[in-house]
Amino acid sequence: MAEVTIFEDLVERHQAEIFGYIIRMVRHDGEAQDLCQETFLRAYRAFDRLEGAPNYRAWLYKIATNTTLNHIRQRRTGDRTMAVLANNQPTVHTDDPVERLGHDQLLGKVQCAIDDLPPKQRAAFTQRKFLGTSYGEIAARLDCSEETARAHVYQAAQKLRKRFSEELKEVGI
Repeated sequence: MAEVTIFEDLVERHQAEIFGYIIRMVRHDGEAQDLCQETFLRAYRAFDRLEGAPNYRAWLYKIATNTTLNHIRQRRTGDRTMAVLANNQPTVHTDDPVERLGHDQLLGKVQCAIDDLPPKQRAAFTQRKFLGTSYGEIAARLDCSEETARAHVYQAAQKLRKRFSEELKEVGI
């Protein structure tokens, strides 16, 4: 019974954070909810096999990453639909509808470009740039070396820069 209480506390403490990470990966609220639930279900099933004093947060992120990457791979092999932007995206604080529309269109393009990255690059980039995760933690979550984690982030950034070089030139960046 004590394990159930510990696990309930774990869920309560980390559920919102794990959900936020997953929604940045899949860009769809319903999918993110399902994947978050699947993450905690897998964690619950493996909870009694943990030994020592594990880093629960890192362990949950690893499960969430694997669950989400598997989902993305399956989605890519099936009928692929355009990812929708999550409601928690930053908004432009302007009264000019043309400026707001331009920002929203650019944000949509950037998000689609992130969605098109290979799954491990997307995961590493999202963790580093949106969550501020260290390369060591990214490596543990993706089950790779720290150098590989850095390479994933770098390659993702390069692909995004290349894809948007013309748009950035147009706005003077």
